[in-house]
Amino acid sequence: DLQTLNIYAMQILSGVIMVAMCLNFISLSTGSMERIREVLNEKTTLPKPEQPVYEVKDGSVEFKNVNFAYSQKSDVNVLSGINLSINAGETVGIIGATGSGKTSLVSLIPRLYDVSEGSVTVGGVDVRQYNMDTLRTSVAMVLQKNVLFSGTVAENLRWGDENATDEELRFAARQAAAEEFIDALPGGYDYDLGQG
Repeated sequence: DLQTLNIYAMQILSGVIMVAMCLNFISLSTGSMERIREVLNEKTTLPKPEQPVYEVKDGSVEFKNVNFAYSQKSDVNVLSGINLSINAGETVGIIGATGSGKTSLVSLIPRLYDVSEGSVTVGGVDVRQYNMDTLRTSVAMVLQKNVLFSGTVAENLRWGDENATDEELRFAARQAAAEEFIDALPGGYDYDLGQG
């Protein structure tokens, strides 16, 4: 029967199309997997200190005559002549137009990049002298693009330290001036952010 033949032909054709799509996806993902492998195997070019500092005294940050360019070969600095002092416990907002160097400026604090000239200190110590893990676990910033994860407030706070006690979560919330806001939520730290 012709109708039955058409049905079987369509089923076979659907299978062939699915196989072709799978082969296409495999081809596309191979390139992505190679790029991910390259990124994961990339070694840092930031020099390690000979005698690293393993303790951050306090949260003070100071920029002293900072110039920064993304490439050592660049003739143009992204940041020039930056002098800024932020005391421990102060809240500072850095505002400016898109492309004005806000993210570049704050990226120098956890040493995602090194300054071209001058110095950035945290707790009175040049960031280049810190053990990288020590520095990066001691520095926290809120960038302009915030992301809330699913789960409770407490689960989100534990992204910073999965073994944090409830008291440590409350301390972190106080430091971020968020404790009053969190306590006002129905359920407080157990409030499910997926609810809105």
